Amino acid sequence: MDQSTDREPTAAQAAAQIKLMGFDVDGTLTDGGLYFGNEGEVMKRFSVFDGQGLRLLMDHGIKVIWITARSSTIVEKRAKDLGIYQLVQGCKTKLQAYDEIRQLLGLDWIECGFFGDDWPDYPVLQQVALAATTQHSPAAMKNAANWINTRPPGDGAARELCDFILSHQAGYQNPWEAS
Repeated sequence: MDQSTDREPTAAQAAAQIKLMGFDVDGTLTDGGLYFGNEGEVMKRFSVFDGQGLRLLMDHGIKVIWITARSSTIVEKRAKDLGIYQLVQGCKTKLQAYDEIRQLLGLDWIECGFFGDDWPDYPVLQQVALAATTQHSPAAMKNAANWINTRPPGDGAARELCDFILSHQAGYQNPWEAS
C-alpha cells in the first residue's frame, strides 16, 4: 500500500479505535514560536481550549503522550498540569519512543494515533492508524496524513483533533449534547 496516496484505515475508522494518542508539542500544541526574554528564558503559549480537548480524551480512557525533540520545563509543567500519561523530551527518534510506549501498553498500531507537523514526526505518521498533521506542514507530511486540521496550531488545532476522535468513539457522549 502506498501510504502517501491510499491510507487505510480512513481517519474516521482509525479515530474509532484510538486508545493511545501522541502529540508533538511545538507547532501542534503551540504556535511553534519560541519567545526569549532578556534573561534567556523561553516561553511558549498553550491554548486552554486545546488542554480541555486533551482532558476529554483522557477522561474517555485514551492515553495521551507528548513526544518532543526539545526539552523545556515549561512543557514539563504543562504536561503535569494536564495529567499527560507520558512526556518524552529531547527525543531524537520519535518512532522508537512511541513504539516503546505502545508495546508497554500492549496496543496494536491500529489503536494508535499521532499529531505532528514536521520531519521528526514523519516516521510516526507513517506507522500509526490516525496520522494527523497541520495545514502549515510540508507536503510530504500532508501526504502521509489521513487527517489535516483547519484550526491554527496552538489555538484550537489539538482541540479540533480531540473532538474528531471523540465523535467517532463508541460510548462517547458529548457533554454539550447530553440531555
